[in-house]
Amino acid sequence: MNIKSKLDYRYIYILGNSRYLFRYKIGIAKSIENRTKGIESTLRGTTYEIFAVKMFFAMRIEQLLHLIYSPLSAKMRGSGKTEWFWMILPVTPMLFLIILWVLQWVLIPLLIVGAAYAWLHWL
Repeated sequence: MNIKSKLDYRYIYILGNSRYLFRYKIGIAKSIENRTKGIESTLRGTTYEIFAVKMFFAMRIEQLLHLIYSPLSAKMRGSGKTEWFWMILPVTPMLFLIILWVLQWVLIPLLIVGAAYAWLHWL
């Protein structure tokens, strides 16, 4: 198992569908294009990407978003049927993901530098 799979570095995305206004899908995938095609094969209408960001620990973040938005759950048919949520605009999950994305690229280097500094002073 390589380091990327241990860190679960995948896309977290928000998708919409032309037939289902105000319902948005929050999910994870290695390829958003393939995931969109998979959803379209089981759901009528055109599925389109609203927002996507590649992040570490993607499944954990996705699960957290699903927990936060569970009161707004919109049961759907087809692929990923439990990952759809009622929202007028998916702005809040987008902002949440942007903040986490920025933090991962600030905190991870700081942790690495801090660990290296502590290790060098320990020698």
